[in-house]
Amino acid sequence: WAAEKGVEVQIERIAANDLPARLAAAVQAQSGPDIIQMWDNWTWLFEDNLVDVTAEAQELADKYGGFYEDMAAYANVNGTWRAIPYCFVPNAFPYRTDFFEAALGNTEWPDTADAFIETAAALKDAGQPTFGIALGHSFGDPPTFWYPWLWIHGGHEVNEDASEVTLDSPETLAAVENAVKLFNTGFVSGTLSWDDSSNNRAYLAGQVASTINGASIYFVAKRDFPDIAEVTSHGLHPAGPAGRYSYQFNYSNGIMKYSPNPDLAKEFLMYIMDEAQYGPWLASGEGYDVGVLHAYDNAAFWEEDPKILAYRDAVTQGTGRWPGWPGPPNAAAARVRNDYIIVDLFAKACSGEFTPEEAVKWAAGQVARRYGLS
Repeated sequence: WAAEKGVEVQIERIAANDLPARLAAAVQAQSGPDIIQMWDNWTWLFEDNLVDVTAEAQELADKYGGFYEDMAAYANVNGTWRAIPYCFVPNAFPYRTDFFEAALGNTEWPDTADAFIETAAALKDAGQPTFGIALGHSFGDPPTFWYPWLWIHGGHEVNEDASEVTLDSPETLAAVENAVKLFNTGFVSGTLSWDDSSNNRAYLAGQVASTINGASIYFVAKRDFPDIAEVTSHGLHPAGPAGRYSYQFNYSNGIMKYSPNPDLAKEFLMYIMDEAQYGPWLASGEGYDVGVLHAYDNAAFWEEDPKILAYRDAVTQGTGRWPGWPGPPNAAAARVRNDYIIVDLFAKACSGEFTPEEAVKWAAGQVARRYGLS
């Protein structure tokens, strides 16, 4: 593409936890990369700094079967597309079938929140490694477990138009009480300080029977620990009284308004999203990345290893929601997410710092402050 256009394309790779500061600095200086890859609802945070790509997004949606609801919620800001969705990096639950068999007499993944708690406790009671889910301040795994845990119990931070904080509810309290029960009866120790790499190390060391993660644990196991890969399967987020929901990590590409090359940048994004490039790129990830357009729901590479189908289904089943749901993924929701208020709702109760009731009151107050509703 670069040769055809007579231009040079430079790609800068930045560590994930460093990217927010770099993006903010580029916006403040009004200088930097033409295109910046966004996470989640960053498009809402930087709405005024991103080029309108509505025509391009609509063209892709028409050509390739439409975008997923959660991706559209992130990239379409107040009716204007401010980024082109790029991919999901979904989370599912790798789990050790041998540990399940030894403790439970079967290898079935728990389908409900109650069964999830019971399975973890049964593993622990049987002296087997049990579950480990991060409760620390890390951008990936903790939010993608604890937000859905709230939602499946019927808890929400705000109402649909974000005009009222609704977190202080019986449903939220039930979610927190169940989290404490899960933590006390079925978690390995140390998860309060885990980050996004802690669970990978624990799983590959045989210290946990299951965790939440992208497909990377399985891929590393296949390469370096084939015996573990052989006894690894994958499960989906459990359902709760309010249904089954998930929060799938995702990326989109936004063109900065300070760019001197907005039209060329649009052409580049359309080029990489064309099936001739996008299809092989997805296939090269072997299931680590999942397409944002429905045309790729049943891509051929999914047939190569049935063990990773949970990562496809985590997206294609349509359970994905966003921080702030059922309200919009706006700047206030981003502040709640980036300040780990929902993660801390559960962490403070699980650690014993607060009772469940106190944790709910505390979190509701923190949400209200960030939404300007206190």
